[in-house]
Amino acid sequence: MEKREAIQILQEHISTYKNQITDSGWERMVHAGIVRNNIYEKLAFRADAEKQIQAYEMAIKALENSEAEEWVDRCYLGSPCPYQHN
Repeated sequence: MEKREAIQILQEHISTYKNQITDSGWERMVHAGIVRNNIYEKLAFRADAEKQIQAYEMAIKALENSEAEEWVDRCYLGSPCPYQHN
């Protein structure tokens, strides 16, 4: 996956969370049965969404500030890793 593609995916997650914490986004989630319509659940969801947004924004900044070779040389579960020895 290219860096710009990863950043785009993270930005889409941010947009989703930002939409979900609007009144209309919340109402759609209630109507779909994803959440219960009470103030406690809404406040907890909003707090968690804000933390997720911050985490995604930090990840985007890290990707934007990383060098191309740093991005390429990372290891992922199930894929070849340049640091792994057989």
